[in-house]
Amino acid sequence: MDIGILKLEDFNFIKVKNEDEVTMKLKDLKELILKHNNEIREILLAVEMERRSEELNKGLGEEHSLEEMKKMLEEI
Repeated sequence: MDIGILKLEDFNFIKVKNEDEVTMKLKDLKELILKHNNEIREILLAVEMERRSEELNKGLGEEHSLEEMKKMLEEI
């Protein structure tokens, strides 16, 4: 069963102390990030493109092609 990019087995790394506090070992977080690196990059790209789109709608910034946007975001 998938929940977003995470699979059910990924939640074995997470320890719930109470409804307000959740912990995870740093090495487990690193493993999850490395395992889902491509998906995380795609999400970050989409978030940044949305932010820039909102700036353009407000008349801020300048318009770029999709390829230019990808290149600029990879440099960040």
